[in-house]
Amino acid sequence: MPFSYGGGPITAGNRSGGFAIQNQSIDHLLAPGSTTRIQDRPGLGTSAGQEKYSVLESTRMLRKSDTPDAVDSFHYNDEAGAKAMADVLGGSMTKRSGLFEAAGERLKVGLVRYGNVFPHYDASGKHIVIGENGSHYEVRLENRTKKRIEVVLSVDGLNVLNGKAASPKQRGFILDPKETYDVDGFRKDDTTARSFVFGSVARSKAASSGGASNVGVIGLAVFEEDEVRAKAELRQEQLAREGANAFPGSR
Repeated sequence: MPFSYGGGPITAGNRSGGFAIQNQSIDHLLAPGSTTRIQDRPGLGTSAGQEKYSVLESTRMLRKSDTPDAVDSFHYNDEAGAKAMADVLGGSMTKRSGLFEAAGERLKVGLVRYGNVFPHYDASGKHIVIGENGSHYEVRLENRTKKRIEVVLSVDGLNVLNGKAASPKQRGFILDPKETYDVDGFRKDDTTARSFVFGSVARSKAASSGGASNVGVIGLAVFEEDEVRAKAELRQEQLAREGANAFPGSR
């Protein structure tokens, strides 16, 4: 979690349809322990798949501000749902392959499987990725800037690092300048992740967590590093090391 230090936060980052129903009703029906469950809703959600060995390396980054430098999101669904959303958005609709820009061009993002990028629709400035039921995926983050950045990532409204309702105040993934990183699943711990898998809404991780109203959206909150403070901190550390005594017991 971010905490205040010298006027700004430091964070510990990580590297490595067809019918109408109110959201509140959906969440109630899908809540754990509920005696009534809907069969499903149209389209895809993301479930937590098989466990996989995946190591996170903790590091530090000084955010310039408590407020993200950019917040962005994109959607996903099956072919029919993605096309329907594009139709609702209106305007021109284009089916594309490859990554797309996000967060004020700070990032290129997309969903990938074995390195292959899922196609998407561009419609009225929005992107809707076309997923496949039963397929696992990873979220590709490509830092396009010359700065170190932190990306707080959410899937279906859940922070992928802790499985809780997502907030920009939480921890994120730190990317070096021009670095590309594939986020491979919901974290179980520092060495284990459960893969992202396209599946039914009723079986999604969001539904099992008590709320399915945010399925189909992936969020990005991007923070830039406070380079001035980071350099000052590094210099202070080197001065402290320069003055270290190799034989303190000889006094």
